[in-house]
Amino acid sequence: MDLHGSLSGNLLAALTSMRRFRGHPVHADTLDYWRNLLGHARRGLNRADDPDSLKPLIAELEVELSERDR
Repeated sequence: MDLHGSLSGNLLAALTSMRRFRGHPVHADTLDYWRNLLGHARRGLNRADDPDSLKPLIAELEVELSERDR
């Protein structure tokens, strides 16, 4: 996955978008991007400078995605 900016910045941007579009349909490509970002973040935890700062963002993204999958 090719990210522009930091991993935490991309997670925050995804969460902001997810909240804004809560209750509204989003394009399948957008959902795929959010899922890929989540996977990338999980894999990158052990390489991150500050993994503890990423864990809450990852957890929140997981919740947002699980609510979309219902």
